[in-house]
Amino acid sequence: MSGPQTFHQKVTIPLVVILATVGGLFLVGTQLMNLNSTPVAEEPVPEASVSAAPINPVPAPSIDASVDPNLDVNGRLPVIVLNGTETAGLAKSMSDDLHDADWVVDETGNWTGEPLLETTIFYPADGLSSAEELATQTGGTLVEATPEMSQTALTLVIIQ
Repeated sequence: MSGPQTFHQKVTIPLVVILATVGGLFLVGTQLMNLNSTPVAEEPVPEASVSAAPINPVPAPSIDASVDPNLDVNGRLPVIVLNGTETAGLAKSMSDDLHDADWVVDETGNWTGEPLLETTIFYPADGLSSAEELATQTGGTLVEATPEMSQTALTLVIIQ
């Protein structure tokens, strides 16, 4: 080949060769570093056989029937704190106070039921003792919860 080289011979061919080389090096590098996104099939792991009777059976942990999973560490039901007024932040403030007094607060929000005249604690049938303790801290009136209300937590509706 004698004579002047064309643009294609000077630029295009060397560019294709360089790009192919870089691409190949990239693929080899990702394979070596295991950075590719396609998972590699692993060899199947043989499953252990299960015998009919374990050699050293471990007894299952016993569950104390007297422990209610809904109670906190102090033996009290958690509290749902609802704002029964138009004063913004009342439920959040009470929630913070109760948390500081080691009560578990399940949620906070706004009361959507009939308007109440005073702070009220709605309690499930088995939650009277927790409700009485909460009433000493909040001054709320105790009312048994309706079936539509939580049966696993106290519902405190703040009016003051």
